[in-house]
Amino acid sequence: MSNRFIPIISILMTISMVVFVTLQLYWIKELYSALNQDFSNKVYSALENTSLKVSQIEVDQYLNDDNKNFGKTVIGNNSQPTQTYIQQNSDSGKSTTLTFQKSIVESQNFPISQRGDSLKLTKLYTDEGILNFKKEANSSEPLTAQLSKDINNNTFALREFAKLVASNVPIEKRVETKILDSVLAKELRLNGLNSSFGFAVMDKQNKVTKVVNNIYADQKDKENRENYTYPLFTDGEDRTLYTLAVVFPSKDYSLAKTNSPMLLGTIMSLLTILGIYIISINYMMRQKKIADVKTDFINNMSHEFKTPLATISVATDSLANDKIATNPEKVKYYSALIKQENLRMKKQVENVLNMSKLERNEVKLFLKETDVRSLIKQITESFGLIVAQRNGVLIQEFNTEKYHFKIDEFHFSNALVNLLDNANKYSPDAPEITVRTRNEGNWYVIEISDKGMGMETDNKLKIFEKFFREETGNIHNVKGQGLGLSYVKKIVELHKGLVIVESEKDKGSTFTIKLPMITV
Repeated sequence: MSNRFIPIISILMTISMVVFVTLQLYWIKELYSALNQDFSNKVYSALENTSLKVSQIEVDQYLNDDNKNFGKTVIGNNSQPTQTYIQQNSDSGKSTTLTFQKSIVESQNFPISQRGDSLKLTKLYTDEGILNFKKEANSSEPLTAQLSKDINNNTFALREFAKLVASNVPIEKRVETKILDSVLAKELRLNGLNSSFGFAVMDKQNKVTKVVNNIYADQKDKENRENYTYPLFTDGEDRTLYTLAVVFPSKDYSLAKTNSPMLLGTIMSLLTILGIYIISINYMMRQKKIADVKTDFINNMSHEFKTPLATISVATDSLANDKIATNPEKVKYYSALIKQENLRMKKQVENVLNMSKLERNEVKLFLKETDVRSLIKQITESFGLIVAQRNGVLIQEFNTEKYHFKIDEFHFSNALVNLLDNANKYSPDAPEITVRTRNEGNWYVIEISDKGMGMETDNKLKIFEKFFREETGNIHNVKGQGLGLSYVKKIVELHKGLVIVESEKDKGSTFTIKLPMITV
């Protein structure tokens, strides 16, 4: 894939993902609104039934428990029964269909206190029917005497209604908290609501009365509580006297729990799509970065090979010169130069091959008991000659008492040389490099410090990546392929050790290697 298409694809994927996530969130919001509306409908249905049952319980208790001889001892204010008769005829040629409905309403109003409270009882007698009869040839009356008798002899259906109008009776005497709690809980369960709830009876001024449970009392001061209210008792003109209020502290949890399979499936699918999107974008960015790094690597390798090849070419041409060919010193000098540059190219190729083997986990360490202090001393003394050529100094501070343990001498030496080489290359002036060793418990610690360029904080973790090189303005200002520190990290990790870097821009860097002292 061409690098120029990656940003375009990333933008299109991002736009699609934003649209998808927005639609999903909108759908979840709409789903919550629908669930909330369904919840509210169930609550109001339960409140309506509770209000009716509480009123009926109050009337039953007054009639059957508190005043068992109510009908015998109280003289009520009885009104005369009212009768209503509705008749409808439907005639055809030979018959008549008579539809009739009769109703008798008998109302009684019993005073129960001297302050105007009363009990209203209403009886409703209803009768209805359909009669078909043939027309007689010599009769013009729609109803015969026998038909009138049949209508009057029908059986009446009786329905009784009672309402207590008790505006002056305190609410705590009209309904008990336990009874209200029981009725309300049952009605909520019948409507499929099992969430914990708080309730209270409110007066005309919307103030909480003595009929309240603990949950509502704890929730009353919360601003974001959602109250569900319904009239509980009314007066003679159906004006609300008291209101039943209910709150659900764990409403959202209850909704989520009830609909958890659907919500969980939606959230999981959304997270899956987001995960795939993030992985895809990250993968494309990594591929682009790898492509850019490989391009830089090829450029660096080309430069690294160009210099020794040019040197070898010049040396070869010089050896072909008769004057130089007859001079043994010159021949020896140019031959050594060719060998040196050839070894330099060989080393570059070996670095790339070693890193390739490390990436494929094909490198196996040959561990053996080693005097690590002597090995480090030998390496630093040899490298000190290179530092001295730049008028620099390499300081050794060996403070270890235990230094015999198993390492792979070859790879450990290469890793140490890479760190020393970096300290030298990234010291613009005369290098000042310090090598320290110490024991920390069962760890052997090596510190290599310099007072060179240092590095930016953001690059501290990147320097151990393959091909990464911190540039200072020109890609070729410091020679290398960006493989040295990656190789160091791999070798130290194969030794079960740690490598740590501390650096400050323009003040230098310190690389710390910690190796476990394995002796068995």
